[in-house]
Amino acid sequence: MDVKVIYEMNPPKVLYNNYFDHDTINKNIDLFMSRAKKISEFVDGIHLTDNVLGVPRVSSLMLVSMLKRLGISKPISCTCRLYDKNLISIFQFVSEAIFCGVYSILILRGDEPIIGNKIFDIPPTKIVRILSSHSFNNYIKFDLSVPSKISDTAKIKNKLEARPRAFVTQSISSIHNLQEIIKMSAPYGIDVIPCIMCPSKRNEISAQKIGLDWRSYRDEPENFVREAATLTEKILLCSPNSFEDGLDLVMKLKEN
Repeated sequence: MDVKVIYEMNPPKVLYNNYFDHDTINKNIDLFMSRAKKISEFVDGIHLTDNVLGVPRVSSLMLVSMLKRLGISKPISCTCRLYDKNLISIFQFVSEAIFCGVYSILILRGDEPIIGNKIFDIPPTKIVRILSSHSFNNYIKFDLSVPSKISDTAKIKNKLEARPRAFVTQSISSIHNLQEIIKMSAPYGIDVIPCIMCPSKRNEISAQKIGLDWRSYRDEPENFVREAATLTEKILLCSPNSFEDGLDLVMKLKEN
């Protein structure tokens, strides 16, 4: 079975030891580009985060342009983090994403910023509606984030009614919970893209931070991903602390 994998990547940080260092950032951008080029040979798409965990990072849209110039033709999606933007900058971000050739945008609030204050606190569902009312949805797809477990449709009623292209889940560890999310979303014609974190030693800290218990698939992650892929069109795979571990899992998934 051919598993359609989107690989999540975090852009390089902007501050190192609390200071901007041009040479360090340049070096890390070069590393990012080489990794993106390598992973693009084995995946069906790349997703770039936006100031993940509230940490200032290089613009994902700048990186999209660089990746396109590098010859990467696989679809590239991006996150748009609302806490760092007002409505004007959201319009600007989406416009630039369209002209950069971004495939889709995941709109979410994000974590509290580690520096400065959050700017915007309007629900992502409302932003999707606002953007659609200005016809942005005619040129780019919008996605929304949902929890890894939803026990009641009423809890995501507004997200369902916003009718995004897809729901991107938080990191899952249960096929049953994924089935329930798909069951709730299907009547609205909303696709589901489950996020799965690579269960490696170097990713343990990230898993603990979000309360992810991966014991159900730690020993056989390929089988877990393949089972999830039987339910959905695409899988979002993340390995936040180890590119090598993520690449290794992707290559195993692509083996015949």
